[in-house]
Amino acid sequence: MDLTEHKEGSVLSLPTPLARLYGTAMTLGIEVRDLPDDGLPGDDDTAAVVICGASIALNPALESDDLRADVLAMALEIAAIMTNCDTGDPGEVYAPGGFVIISRHRVPAPETGPGALATAVARKCGRDTASAAFGFCVPEFEFYTPEPADGGQDLG
Repeated sequence: MDLTEHKEGSVLSLPTPLARLYGTAMTLGIEVRDLPDDGLPGDDDTAAVVICGASIALNPALESDDLRADVLAMALEIAAIMTNCDTGDPGEVYAPGGFVIISRHRVPAPETGPGALATAVARKCGRDTASAAFGFCVPEFEFYTPEPADGGQDLG
C-alpha cells in the first residue's frame, strides 16, 4: 500500500490526521496503545514511550487530538530510527535498553535529524503544524547478573 496517495483505501483517505497516523502505524506493524493508568510514576511530562521500535504507548492525558497526532508522528519517526547498536550515525537514536521517552516539550522543527520527518509526516497526514518535533530521552538501564543465593556453589 502506498502511504502517500489520497486514493480510496490508503491511510490518507481516513477522516482525520490522528486516524491517518494510527493507520500509518498499523500499516507499518507498530502497535499503538495508551500508557497504563499508573503511567510513569511522578512524571507528568511524558507524552509517549516507544518500545523497541515495535510499540508506542501514548499518554492518555494529552490535551487534544492535534497534540496526540503530533506526538504520534514523532513516536513513529523514533520507532523507525531507534537502534540498539551504536553506529555513530546522527540520524539514528541509540537506545540500548529498547526504550525512548518523548516529552510534552515541543521543539522547533529541525531541518534534519529526529523531528524533521515527524513534522513532514504530520503535515502530509493533514496537520497544519509548525512542528511535530518533541524533546526525547533514552533512559539508562544498568544490567547485571545477580549473584547466586548459594554463593555460586554447585548444588547437584
